[in-house]
Amino acid sequence: MEMNVYNHLIPRYYNRPKPLTKYDTHKASELRNIVNRITKLTQESPIYMVKMTDAKQSYVLGVKESAIMLQNGFKELSDDSQGSAFNNKKAYSSDMTKVGAEFIGDDSSSLPEEFNLRIENLAENQLNYGKEMYSTGKALSGGTYKFQVSVTDDIYDFQYNVRNDANNKEIAEGLSSFINKANIGIKAGVEVTDKRADMFRMYVKSDMTGSASGEPIFALTDKNNVDNRGIVSIFNLNNIEREPRSSTFYMDGVKKHTLSNEFTVSKCLRVSLKEASDKDINIRYMPDSESIMSSLSKVADAYNYMIDGSHEYDKVADNKVKLEKEMKAVIEPFKPELEANGFKFDENGKISFDEALTIQSINDGDMRKLFSEDSPIVKRMIGKTEEIKINPIEYVDKLMSTYPNFDKPPRGYSYITSFYSGLIFNFYC
Repeated sequence: MEMNVYNHLIPRYYNRPKPLTKYDTHKASELRNIVNRITKLTQESPIYMVKMTDAKQSYVLGVKESAIMLQNGFKELSDDSQGSAFNNKKAYSSDMTKVGAEFIGDDSSSLPEEFNLRIENLAENQLNYGKEMYSTGKALSGGTYKFQVSVTDDIYDFQYNVRNDANNKEIAEGLSSFINKANIGIKAGVEVTDKRADMFRMYVKSDMTGSASGEPIFALTDKNNVDNRGIVSIFNLNNIEREPRSSTFYMDGVKKHTLSNEFTVSKCLRVSLKEASDKDINIRYMPDSESIMSSLSKVADAYNYMIDGSHEYDKVADNKVKLEKEMKAVIEPFKPELEANGFKFDENGKISFDEALTIQSINDGDMRKLFSEDSPIVKRMIGKTEEIKINPIEYVDKLMSTYPNFDKPPRGYSYITSFYSGLIFNFYC
């Protein structure tokens, strides 16, 4: 059977695209081991005559595919390398409305196990409010106004043209837009102060928060006047309403300051301060339940597709759902432990999850123990899926032709598993 036949048939069984993973790549020694196992199987097995109908071909490929998916799922869960499902962690805050926390790096070994924060005040930016003015008034004469803005250590020169017929609000809105387009770390705008009286004022605020020295972050200065009047002084833009200040918080009782409302711990944990709090907020680390649930779902999906495939094939062939019975027999001794960790089994034996119980098991560390590399269920399931991958023909109807003659030296027979196993194994490499 050619590869395009494989690609045509397999979607009929497993209708989701399968991304390649690191578990689908193999060393040369692993490939030789597969070939040796197939060779041994062909030498020791009877010779069968198999009538390969479309349904049978589709089912065999589906069995192989679901076995690979199921084995990869167990390998992913039992993987103990850095970045694997159970080694991924998430940072949790006891009050997300006041403090946020997230990992931004992989090496969390230098982090404290957990810590408490109490926020005295947040960092604030500088805010300047101009004086109130009537919107339709005309405080400025037409002409070119020059002014200077200093932001921290940088100085910017501006030149703004005012029309003869422009009123106060038109000038303020145009000037605000002019400053904002410069993108120099400050934002300007217009705020209505008295709607009935049609009065407004300009404001200018810094993007930055905090000031290490207590000095203003920015300042505006007139550089020339029109009719002895400057645009900064007319709008009173240099009037500081709120001085910049740094955040103040206590980390495990130790007082600290930051210029912004974010800081990092050990270069891998970003903490965001959102609101002052007179109570301690706990920051701790827990397994990434979303990542682990995703890996668990892969196992459940592959197992369920295997069961569904057996039921579908049983409608057109009398194989007595051999694969389903074998899989249930493998998993039956572990059912109580699986159910205690949130697994659920319906009347057909298909798997789903009690999400609350599953997440509790993940957080308590019980799920990791269940799927450790040395766990009996992991060993049994990986061993069983390996058997299925090597010989998927075991699960279809076939007519035995002859037994091998064990009185003579072993010889290779043209056993059909060699064709299927080799074809699909090469596809994943």
